[in-house]
Amino acid sequence: MKLSAEQIAAATGGRIVTAGAVGTISTDSRKAGNGEWFLALKGPSFDGNDYADMALAQGCVGAILERAPELWCSPLVLVDDGLTALQDCARFGRENFGGPVIGITGSAGKTTTRAMISCVLNHAFQVHETKGNLNNHIGLPLTILSAPDAATAWVLEMGMSAPGEIDLLQEISRPTHRLITNVSIAHSQGTGSLLGTAACKQEMFDGALPGDTLIINMDDPLVRAMPLPGDTEVLSYGKLQGCNVRLLSYEIDLQDLTTKATVDVAGEVVSVRVSAPGEHIALDACAALAVGHALGCSPSDMAEGLSEYSPVGMRMRLESYPDGVTVLNDAYNANPASTQSALSTLAAIRNRRTVALLGDMLELGEHESKAHEEILQVAVEAGVSLIGLAGEAYSAAAARLGVDAVVARDSVSLAEQLKGKIEPEDVVLVKGSRGLKMELALPVLFEGVV
Repeated sequence: MKLSAEQIAAATGGRIVTAGAVGTISTDSRKAGNGEWFLALKGPSFDGNDYADMALAQGCVGAILERAPELWCSPLVLVDDGLTALQDCARFGRENFGGPVIGITGSAGKTTTRAMISCVLNHAFQVHETKGNLNNHIGLPLTILSAPDAATAWVLEMGMSAPGEIDLLQEISRPTHRLITNVSIAHSQGTGSLLGTAACKQEMFDGALPGDTLIINMDDPLVRAMPLPGDTEVLSYGKLQGCNVRLLSYEIDLQDLTTKATVDVAGEVVSVRVSAPGEHIALDACAALAVGHALGCSPSDMAEGLSEYSPVGMRMRLESYPDGVTVLNDAYNANPASTQSALSTLAAIRNRRTVALLGDMLELGEHESKAHEEILQVAVEAGVSLIGLAGEAYSAAAARLGVDAVVARDSVSLAEQLKGKIEPEDVVLVKGSRGLKMELALPVLFEGVV
């Protein structure tokens, strides 16, 4: 969306020094070119205000700064704080958008569900959605401000690591449809406990306004137990009888590792096929169907939309390697809930040998030791033929439990130890927190094949 100097000043309480043309907003001085206002942000080790001249040399429309550079004579709006100005501009953009806004948070499955919702809605709406990991106090405002004028629905992902973060994001974006995928021990270093994490996620529902629609995962007891504001619409999904959108059955196609599911959407039964394996994938699809149903989409159109889904980044992405080896690349991130779901998927693959390459799950605080032990027990019970572990937490847990596993300090070292141990037709799960960069094991393990 494009904003004028007058709109920027009105939104932020800033002062117009020199007016300029309308433009979109960029916070990257290296890329703020024609048709863009450069908005300077500050961080622990940088101050964007120092790079205004660079943005001007790139051809930006003008700048939104906390202080004016010497001899600056281009369009300029002065503000008290760059980050607050960015968020205020996003609030202004939201106030001027009349379509549905879907807000998604949860401990696991946010990005997958967001992508599925976009697929479900594409038949009826021009969808603008979160890209990459732009789901925090900076990324969400930038997502809103990058919305094209033609968009008729926004699908916004919201992440958190501490109390109050979801509250801020939902206040800026004011979702009309609000979804919490699940609650598990994730980021508990910042929330203190599982219940602390649940309270943080609940901020999504707490901020609901009269007339908003809340999408409830009935399979998650912590989500199911959350108090709901009055004067809101409620739609439920899950496996339990009575859900508005109910997963009746699912199966993993062992040939192509896709998921086929049968779903009751408010009394109409549809079959969907999704290009990723697992029960959690089927339930994410149910969440997307619930959102689409709330917005009046037909079940048949939604099922067709889901058939166009493909995994986002390294999230249960199917990759083929020599000798018929299939990799489930789920290396983008990991917490106990998502790792257990991934291992459950491996357990369902009965016709092929399975391998799990697991990297430490970070930010678990005092739950770290127990969580890693529990995941190793799940891996053993899943019948995984070969377990490879990267990181101190998993290595220590394996030693305490006496689990037969190959252990290493990092993903590359692990891959070096596993060379020659992967057999033809194996299915290999790669999973770990972002800090472990488990994907780096693949070119080593398969000698540069990508």
